[in-house]
Amino acid sequence: MYDTSGSHSVCYAATPDHDINGRLNWLRAEIARAESRARPRRAREETRALSIIHPLTTEESYAWFGTFLGLFPPCAIFARILAPAFSEGASRQFPSAGAMLFWTLLLLTMNAVCCLVGRKFGAFLGRKLDDPRRWSWPVFVFSTLMLAVAWGVVTGAAGGAVGFIIGAVVGVVCAVPVALAAFPVFAVLHRLLSHGGMIEEHDLWPLAFGVPLAAAALILSPALLK
Repeated sequence: MYDTSGSHSVCYAATPDHDINGRLNWLRAEIARAESRARPRRAREETRALSIIHPLTTEESYAWFGTFLGLFPPCAIFARILAPAFSEGASRQFPSAGAMLFWTLLLLTMNAVCCLVGRKFGAFLGRKLDDPRRWSWPVFVFSTLMLAVAWGVVTGAAGGAVGFIIGAVVGVVCAVPVALAAFPVFAVLHRLLSHGGMIEEHDLWPLAFGVPLAAAALILSPALLK
């Protein structure tokens, strides 16, 4: 719009105040409607969160999950590696008891590093995730896959690096598939049972302990070699 009323000798743009006010009023109305729709849901979440007797935050939950995921599946993988040492023909792979002891201690050290790093990085990811219910389901599922890859790369590389540095590559290759299988399962179940970013302690232990243990059982399954 241009003002050519004659009060000025040149045309100049007129400020469309009525358009701006109309848009601001529409935006305020939309924000008010969105808040009114979300308020009952937030109230229910807050009530359920306050009713939890022994609450654990998302950070604590993922810390425990990362601990057990860094403990059980790597232990199962290492058990498969050491199993031939206790079968017939072990002398071909471990020519002496000293060699077998060395590799056993090395693998135990790698397992301990995976457990420690898995706990620390799991807590970091849980802190970033915060309340899982604030994300939509598609975004949440996609995010858990990204978290799984990040956890697998960091934890696998740290644990594998103990094995003469080059083991970091092998560690990542082994850890990422396990994390991709376990993380979404734990994350979805944790979201369903948590409220306001809090979960009851007795609800967490079957998830944090059971999901990694199930992954370890699958690794040890004879069907995996077929």
